[in-house]
Amino acid sequence: MKPPPAINLLAESRRLLDEAEPSTVSAWSRASALLARQALEEALTELWISRAPGVQRLNMRAQLNCLHSYVPDAVLVSDIAFTWHALSRATHHHPYELDPTAEELRSLVSTTARIVGALGPATAEPIGR
Repeated sequence: MKPPPAINLLAESRRLLDEAEPSTVSAWSRASALLARQALEEALTELWISRAPGVQRLNMRAQLNCLHSYVPDAVLVSDIAFTWHALSRATHHHPYELDPTAEELRSLVSTTARIVGALGPATAEPIGR
């Protein structure tokens, strides 16, 4: 059985963190954050397809606001929003700020993996309304 796309994206994100080349300056950190964010977005897309088809076409701010109605765990909803915003911020170059460290990114990737795992089983059974 083929692993879900989110798992493949997270594996590649971790590989970039573990095999960073000094000559790539900070490109590896943004690439790793982007892959982790894509994994999170993929897991959310699967959630919306199973529970609220059509929501996946909304912008991410709207999707994050809708989570409270479809995910009963308030801590998980908060973690999803925080992680998505932190990963988004890490993907952008800010000349006045340092890039996130490898340890910060590892923490975000680990949190993303936990979120993907928590959303995975939750998408199997739609909530009846």
